[in-house]
Formats: sequence, C-alpha cells, structure tokens
Amino acid sequence: MKLSTHYSETKFKSFTFEEQIGALNKLILSLEKNLTEAEKRSQIIEHILELYLLVEKPLPQKMQLFIKELNPHLSPHQLLNKLYFYCDGALRKDSQMALSTEKEKVILDPDIRQKAKRITVICDNLRSVFNVGSLFRTAECLGIGKIIVCGITPTPEHSNMPKTAMGTEKLVAWQYFPSTTEAIAFCHQEGFFIYALETIDNAKSVFQTVYQFPLAIVIGNEALGIESSILELCDEFITLPQLGWKNSLNVGVATGIVLYQILFGGFNG
Repeated sequence: MKLSTHYSETKFKSFTFEEQIGALNKLILSLEKNLTEAEKRSQIIEHILELYLLVEKPLPQKMQLFIKELNPHLSPHQLLNKLYFYCDGALRKDSQMALSTEKEKVILDPDIRQKAKRITVICDNLRSVFNVGSLFRTAECLGIGKIIVCGITPTPEHSNMPKTAMGTEKLVAWQYFPSTTEAIAFCHQEGFFIYALETIDNAKSVFQTVYQFPLAIVIGNEALGIESSILELCDEFITLPQLGWKNSLNVGVATGIVLYQILFGGFNG
C-alpha cells in the first residue's frame, strides 16, 4: 500500500528546518484520518520515525514528546489519545473519520441475514437528521432491507445526512412517501405485518413479542410520538419496558434495541 504523502531521504534532507517540521506535522496529522486502517497507520508511523532521524536540529517540544512515544504497535485508541494532546483537543469529528470495515466480524448466518432483509423501518415525520442518520447506520450494520422516510423526515439527499449517516445512506435501500398512511398502505400491499413502536397501554414488550415476517416497524416523531390515526393502521403495538420516570429514550437508540431483539432475541418468528 503506497502512502499518499511520502518523502524520499534526498528530498527531505533538501528541505529547510521549517519545511522539515511542516512535513513531519503533515504526516502526524494524517494519522488521525487513518486510525481505522492498521496497515496504512503503521506505514505512516514508520515513515515519521525514519524522517525524524534525519532532522539535525532539536524539534519543537510538543513534536519531540509525541514522536518519542510513537511506535507502529500503538493501538488506534492509544494513538488517538496522543493525537488529542498533540492537537490540543482540536481533532476531527467522528463523522469526518472513516468507518472501520473489518470483514471478519460480519455475521454470515443466512437465516439472520434473510430475516434482516425482510424488515422495513418506517419513519413517521422524524425531524432530526441526526436521528435519521443514526437509523441508517444501524440499518446498514444489520443488513436491514429498507428505510421508508415519510412527511418531513429528512431523506438521504439532505445536506447533513452524509455527516450523520457517515456514508451508510448510500448503502441502505430507502423510499420516500409524502405521508405515513401511504407508506403503511404500500407495506400492507406487499404483505408486511406492521408494528408500531409506541408507549401505549396495550403495547407488548419487544422482548415478549413473537414477530411475523416480513415486517415493518413504524417509529414516531421524537416529541409527539405516533399520531393516533396512524396507530389505527398498524397491526400490533410494541414498546420498550422502562424503569425510569421520564419517557425520553432517543428514537434511534430505541429502534436499534428493537432491531437487535428481533434478529438475535429468543422470540423470532
């Protein structure tokens, strides 16, 4: 794997001291972009250590301390910690960093993967692009069949979606309907059993539900929940049991819990 930024010994020695410091700093900062790429991260570190030996004057103290503790065997977490102090806390946001793609951790169980493909998530007028982006990340992680966005729910075309979904909006099938009523009607026509995730009296715990496939889960507006007229169109109501007083579980978090239970819990249909 070839580094995008590489300096030959001859070129680096031809630099002024200030240029050498700039080149080392550029390589150090590039480590943050490659935290999840073990091979590339190791190559950058080795290159920094090679160039460091060619500098004839003392390095700035902060750079000297950073390089002194640098080695290719640092874990990405250890390196992130050191970069944080080197950059005085001014690191990139998580949404600006590449996602880890470790293929060996992908679950290949064909039954679970088939069930995941037969699940659709219907977003009923969600307002937050952050929450929708989180849903796309969860859906991609689990191989969920489709996300349907309704009404005012931000679509993957929203300018902030790539930031919040971290690229997964391009990997998950999605569809838009002007109203949730239309989305539910469409899913019913396709033979889907419709569950509404809502805290109402006759809702059954997600951990005690026997799920029917293919299925769609309706999730509601963060502040208002699911409108009563929409609930009337659903086949069954499910809820997450809570031990606290305030019903404020984030919709993205709640949906993630439900999806994991459906796929890996003991009540799969």
